Amino acid sequence: MSKQSILDWIDANHGAFDELALTHWNNPEIAFEEKESARLQMEFMKARGFTISQKEGMPTAFMAEWGSGSPVIGILGEYDALAGLSQKVSAVKEPVSEGAAGHACGHNLLGVSGMLAACAAKAAFETEGKQGTIRYYGCPAEEQLTGKAVMAKLGYFDGTDLSLTWHPGDFSFATACTMTALFSAKFKFTGRAAHAGASPEAGRSALDAVEIMNIGANYLREHMVDQNRLHYVITNGGMAPNIVPAEAEVWYFARAPHSEELRSLWQRLNKVAKGAATMTETEVTAELLGGCYNTLPNKVLNGVLEENLINFAGPIPYDDKDMVFAREIQATLPEAQVTAALSKPVTIDEKDRVLAATPLPCWDEGRFMMGSSDVGDVANMMPTSFIWGATWPVGVAHHSWQAVACAGSPIGLKGQTQAAKAMAGAMYDLAEDASLVEAAKKEFTTRRGGKAYCPIEQLLD
Repeated sequence: MSKQSILDWIDANHGAFDELALTHWNNPEIAFEEKESARLQMEFMKARGFTISQKEGMPTAFMAEWGSGSPVIGILGEYDALAGLSQKVSAVKEPVSEGAAGHACGHNLLGVSGMLAACAAKAAFETEGKQGTIRYYGCPAEEQLTGKAVMAKLGYFDGTDLSLTWHPGDFSFATACTMTALFSAKFKFTGRAAHAGASPEAGRSALDAVEIMNIGANYLREHMVDQNRLHYVITNGGMAPNIVPAEAEVWYFARAPHSEELRSLWQRLNKVAKGAATMTETEVTAELLGGCYNTLPNKVLNGVLEENLINFAGPIPYDDKDMVFAREIQATLPEAQVTAALSKPVTIDEKDRVLAATPLPCWDEGRFMMGSSDVGDVANMMPTSFIWGATWPVGVAHHSWQAVACAGSPIGLKGQTQAAKAMAGAMYDLAEDASLVEAAKKEFTTRRGGKAYCPIEQLLD
């Protein structure tokens, strides 16, 4: 079985994987609740010759392993959905069930594509007697940006040489940008209740403290680096207007381009909270819910994945029905949103301006993406490479109803197959050429500066 035969294997066998992806799409489960999704994936991989293992402490995480010896290649899969984004496969906003979850980030495709890649590579390794260990990781709770960090603490990634992954999007390309590091934290203020009309002087408003903290955080924006971000929602603002709130809470996400900037932002935001508490004569406690590292691009692995995406997997074979649906979906978007998506520093063919069938060369080296992913934790533990895969029309935003509609359509399934071909081809090349693995490891060590990975809460402490 030559490397070219991997493509034949995927073309002949992707149907069962497509069905699994649609099963996930029809039964979306949010972060840490992916019990059925994890069970189905474990059964699926076990039936295809992989050994399944789980560690106590995270019931919806698992590892499926096959093979022996080096290199030990990890494929990162995800399967959590997003709350409140239920949507039919339709170009009209129409939930399957009002208020229910939906796969608005394409995670029903993400994990299954990794499974398809792992199984295709296994078939090639098996037939050729090729040495190497394939590990597919079922990773929960990416949408809360904590799943892989918890898996790291449990030792799931120990002994893995490198990892590959992908994510649904509107274009296919190997990314060399840096996704931001992030922490998620709730600040709870405690004051003293009183009648807001009759005896306001007796009260100490926890809500006042929240609002003053938010004002301070907003002024802090002027003095952060450009790539830093702060987002917040007030999760508890009191019970009634005529009661001075004794308790109030605000939930922050903070992002920074690298972990050290994140640590600085954590320290500064805590000072703002303490200042707000002092001004209002209240008490404040901070609860760090979790976080993730910035991604760490690896040029060696990116080169391997890019070569396999462009010259091995190649363009996605969309048909006329796909194009009709894509045009209907794209027509629901603001024109400026589509224009912005097309304004990349690379040439985009006219035929790819609705559905981007043709993979692009990497165009984002040295840039920052203002989103975050817990892939960053793995990328700071081992060499890791990441590709985007076209699974919806150009301009569609992540976490939108349009993304849900496409993730349950043939457009999404075809993008899933393209990504699997690229990852399977890369796995074959890495097993074939040990020098690529060593070069990737050397680059990783240099980029990390010899620093050992530690969980984000230890970094921020």
